[in-house]
Amino acid sequence: MTKLKLKLLKGHIGMWLSNKWNLMGIYALCSTLMGIILYSKINFTELFLIYTLMGVCSLVVYVMGISRGMVIAYMERDVIDNILKKIIKKTDDNKE
Repeated sequence: MTKLKLKLLKGHIGMWLSNKWNLMGIYALCSTLMGIILYSKINFTELFLIYTLMGVCSLVVYVMGISRGMVIAYMERDVIDNILKKIIKKTDDNKE
């Protein structure tokens, strides 16, 4: 494959993975497949417990990611504000 095709493929994969619904679909598919595999080995109660624990772990990771993003956004707020002010100033200068 050429570099251009690889770059386009990487862009499409990145766009596909940035969609919330695609990620939820992957999660649901993986969970279903794990359930099918495990169901033959364990009973329904154990399977339900495993799904519950996986859901709690996913929720914890999600909350940690949100909180980390909020902390970083708060720490970088001044930098972001300065960048936005520069952009607004440049657009105002271009309009004149």
